Formats: sequence, C-alpha cells, structure tokens
Amino acid sequence: MKLARASTDHQRNALKLAMKRQVKACAGQESAASITRVGPQTLSDYANTANDRYRDIQCPVDVLLDLTLDGGPVALVELCRLSGGVYVPLPAVGAGSDWAREIGDVAREAGQAVSRLCEALSTGGTITAAEARGMELRREVKEAIEALAAVDMHLQQLEETDAEPARAGA
Repeated sequence: MKLARASTDHQRNALKLAMKRQVKACAGQESAASITRVGPQTLSDYANTANDRYRDIQCPVDVLLDLTLDGGPVALVELCRLSGGVYVPLPAVGAGSDWAREIGDVAREAGQAVSRLCEALSTGGTITAAEARGMELRREVKEAIEALAAVDMHLQQLEETDAEPARAGA
C-alpha cells in the first residue's frame, strides 16, 4: 500500500523553481554541471516546471550540496522554508560576531516584514491568501526570523564560551 506524499505539488514546484535559481547562482548549467556528478540536461530537468514529464524528477542531496558549496544556499534556503524552518549559516570557526551589522540586519528585515504586512492590511483591514502569496509575506517574515536567529546563535555562543574573568591575585 502506497501512502500519499507528505509534500504537495506546490511545494515540489517551488523546489524546482529554487533549483533554477540555484543553477543560475552557479553561473549557469554548464558551470554547475562541471562541479557535480550530473550533466547540464539533468540539472535542467531538476528545474523543469513546464513539462509534466519532469514533475517528479528532483535534485539528489549530494548534487544539492555541490551546488550549495559553489553558488551559495539558494535552494537549501527554500527547502528549509518549505519544511517549516529557516536556514541560518554558521559563522566561520573562530569568527566573532559583527554585532552592529547583525542588529542592523534584524532591524532592516523586521522593518521590511512589518511594512509589507501593513501594506497588505491597508487594502481592507485583513490579509488574504492571494496577498500573502503575491506579496511573499511569509518569505519576508522568515527573513526577519533568520536575522534574529543569527543574533541568537551568537548570543548562545557568547554564553557558552564566556569563562569567569580572572581575579587579581588569584
């Protein structure tokens, strides 16, 4: 007996669109194919939303890893969002936090999210599903969450690595 898939057609289509952006971030199909185990046509198939024949052809995780390491976490960010999470990159080992920049990111991303939400509310006092999708409101909110999560991670690192200060004469 085969059970229904946990993901929806809409989610799988969004993942294909993210793969298209991922390949573009790797400087196109030829360049992307040169750093992974599949060819340009296969990469095209992973991103093909126009032909139903390719509907269930998705990118394997090892190929996604290669593309992410080369072009950044474009599709990985979308995968995290589609699965109800957020992608938060870890800082380089030993790297400190640039507090001013990170707090500025929080202010900017939260401000953009609030602005878009208010814009949606201004047309009738409520937010419709069409507005949420069309204005990408969830993406805006999740970008603010990601910025806050980065600050939270650095605060956690600070708490975990902070030793008691040495006392004079001890």
